[in-house]
Amino acid sequence: MPVGPLRFFHVNVNCSDLERSLGFYRDLVGLRTTVRTRPERPQPGGAFGLDEVQWDAWIMAGDDALGGVVLDLLEWQVPRPTGLPPASVTELGFGRLCILTDDLAGLHRRLTDAGHDVWSPPVRVNLGAEGMAAPELFLCSDPDGTAVQFVQGDSTRLAHVNVNCSDLRRSRHFYCDLLGLNARIRSCPSEPQPGSGFRVDGQVAWDAWFIGAPNASPSGFILDLVEWKQPRPTGSARRQANELGIFRMALLTDDIDRDYAALVDAEVMCYSPPVELEMGPGLPSDLRALFFEDPDGTCVELIESPPVD
Repeated sequence: MPVGPLRFFHVNVNCSDLERSLGFYRDLVGLRTTVRTRPERPQPGGAFGLDEVQWDAWIMAGDDALGGVVLDLLEWQVPRPTGLPPASVTELGFGRLCILTDDLAGLHRRLTDAGHDVWSPPVRVNLGAEGMAAPELFLCSDPDGTAVQFVQGDSTRLAHVNVNCSDLRRSRHFYCDLLGLNARIRSCPSEPQPGSGFRVDGQVAWDAWFIGAPNASPSGFILDLVEWKQPRPTGSARRQANELGIFRMALLTDDIDRDYAALVDAEVMCYSPPVELEMGPGLPSDLRALFFEDPDGTCVELIESPPVD
């Protein structure tokens, strides 16, 4: 039996300077700060694969407010941030965060004028997905080098997170048959596409599935699960919890102990059993979480929905 039922909750992006990154995601991109999570003291970090942990973070929402998927923008205090985001969008693991905007040209101009690393002018990309028009998009590095993809839409909100895998069939089985998510649309262009918009020399080709949560809106947040065919994926998906860039995506569950038992039964690598985390003012003090790896080592988090009084 799959774990769940689950729904997407947040994507975590680690930064080296929270105020500087707020200048990017809030002041230029247009996401809104909602709740600050700032534990007052270090706590045991086994859930993260670390000895002790303490952080300062903002939960950031788009125009869909807290009803949509939020950004967990986090600066590590203990231990301090380390490493760099992946150097290429074709490396295994989290490749890019996708944000919709209702003013793609204006956002491109604002980011360029502010001196951010904008990869190209807006381009149209053939997704090779039945019934889907070629979206207009561009990529930009955030202040720490995390790849963010902006797509023309009707609002500002998180649209998807991209996970690169080495075996699409194996990873689809993990996310759909084990975690209970739904494969919705196949993206597999019949011809290679220009790679300039992705900062890849020559042409690119991929096979992908857009994966959504059960009972979610067709236009809701998705996992963009990609196996690169040209060039082939490189690097490693396994990262430390305090490395800069995207470290994990979180899903909400109503029974984390049931799901932990299912993951253990399926021989999934969990960082620890479910633990209670102290989040600081603004969030439940007894929030329970569980971190585990997909087949390539990409980190997924389960958070148990707090009971409603």
